[in-house]
Amino acid sequence: MTNYLQIINIANACFVELDHWLLYFKVSTYIIIPKPNKELYDSSRAFRPIVFLNMIGKLIEKVISKRLQFQSISNNFIHLS
Repeated sequence: MTNYLQIINIANACFVELDHWLLYFKVSTYIIIPKPNKELYDSSRAFRPIVFLNMIGKLIEKVISKRLQFQSISNNFIHLS
């Protein structure tokens, strides 16, 4: 549970103290992997791109999503039918 609270503290610091979302959480890394059994590697179809996103950024986005969902339902902004 303490890891979850640390993530919430990081999110709160970003929004309350810094007043913006840090670029560090938006950065992604692309890796290009050649597909096996290709005769020629001179076209882009012979490769497979893989994107790695920042894990803390993804967790904070999930925390924000859960907060918005909870607040929306508890304040009757969204009517469950």
